[in-house]
Amino acid sequence: MSSQQAVTPAHEAEPRSTGMGSLLLGIAAVGAIGCPFLPEAVPPPVRVVPLYLVLPLGICAIVWGLPDLWRARRDGIPAPAGARIGVPLGAVALVTVAVALVWFAFFLDLG
Repeated sequence: MSSQQAVTPAHEAEPRSTGMGSLLLGIAAVGAIGCPFLPEAVPPPVRVVPLYLVLPLGICAIVWGLPDLWRARRDGIPAPAGARIGVPLGAVALVTVAVALVWFAFFLDLG
């Protein structure tokens, strides 16, 4: 190896993620929240079934995006835009589910 060749550090050798998985999961989670508001012409399974996916999609968006954000912070490089957007979208989905559950508990006088 020549002395003029640049040696890349080990942490830069690993491939960089774009955070696209987190972004797509976050968009799907927030989009599933709006399915009950589709027109009546849409079949009921299409309007109701995605609500069951909001919680898993939101959790996956956060879990897939946080390692990218942590790696960017550790290495001092800009965070991938997909992860920066996907994690808050997943958090919005989780907060929306939590607020809906608390509202239903209050409305049904469960608590």
